[in-house]
Amino acid sequence: MKKTFAALLSTLVCMTFAAGNARAEEYLLSLNLTIPPTHNRWVKAIKPWVEELEKRSDGRIKVEPYFAGALSKQSEVMDSVRNGMADLGEAGYAVSIGNFLFHEQLMAVATPSRYTQNTVDLIREMEKAFPKEAEKDWHGTHYLFTHAADAGMFIATRDKPVTSLDQLKGMKIGVSGGGVRAERARALGATVVGIPTPDMYMSLEKGVIDGVLVDVDLLISRRIGEVVKHMTLLNMGGACFYMTMSESAYDNLPDDLKRVVDELSGDYAKTLFSSFWNNSIESSGKKWISEMGGQFHVLPPEDYEKADKLLTDVDKQAWIGFLSDKGLPAEAMYQKFRELEKNYSVDIERSLLTTLGK
Repeated sequence: MKKTFAALLSTLVCMTFAAGNARAEEYLLSLNLTIPPTHNRWVKAIKPWVEELEKRSDGRIKVEPYFAGALSKQSEVMDSVRNGMADLGEAGYAVSIGNFLFHEQLMAVATPSRYTQNTVDLIREMEKAFPKEAEKDWHGTHYLFTHAADAGMFIATRDKPVTSLDQLKGMKIGVSGGGVRAERARALGATVVGIPTPDMYMSLEKGVIDGVLVDVDLLISRRIGEVVKHMTLLNMGGACFYMTMSESAYDNLPDDLKRVVDELSGDYAKTLFSSFWNNSIESSGKKWISEMGGQFHVLPPEDYEKADKLLTDVDKQAWIGFLSDKGLPAEAMYQKFRELEKNYSVDIERSLLTTLGK
């Protein structure tokens, strides 16, 4: 009887020890990033998300970031997650035309005179309306979430302010990613130069280009505000970003850690990243004005009306035409976007300049 009890006790001890080891097992996840560790998007959004992931998992999940394209080019981040080179990946959709048909140009058709608000909600509504088309962009991965800045990309110039559409004619404007935004800039008379975002600073500094299409955050995150002194409030189309995970890395997690990942990829991520973007637009804009001598400019009302009409025609040709050729229901998508935009946008001048205290 004593031997039996001893054997039972030994078995229970071994089982308890094994269970404890299982609970304490750590999972090291690599994160593929194309931005540097000084970038606002890492410091104020992705890093806090990573820290919360590690905290809620009681340290059982550890994330190791690889910065500035150490694992792959920006256009290959999604593939690096699909093939297992990285466990996690975050990057912009609009980095290589044709890679992400649904998302890459989705915000590129924003109305020029409007300031897009609650962009993630707008994108989510579009995804709900066209789920099959949206999901194709993430195939082969365990999709986590999409985030995006409000407003969009504006025209930032080195020395000469653009206070009328006529002044844009002939100016060399750098555009990253190409696509509809490039067609829009051409339609307004600019000479478009395709330039990746990391190369914009040097191209501006050397005078290769006169200006760029960027959002307000990039004035600080990429230090572009050091070499541009003017920004014209004309919404040339916004950008959105994905965070996704390797299917095998997700499947390898125990159920309780899967729940942690899922919880942090829902409303938590939406709130965290939306707060980051809203605060970043305000803080970056104010810092650019006060510390770098930057100035925001608005167009005359008649120029906004002209841009709205002109670029709507461009959007219908470039956006609808391109997506239709790729087999997407482009007409229906365009109409749905315009319908949603009415609820998720306001007058661009009133909104942004009020935010900046101008």
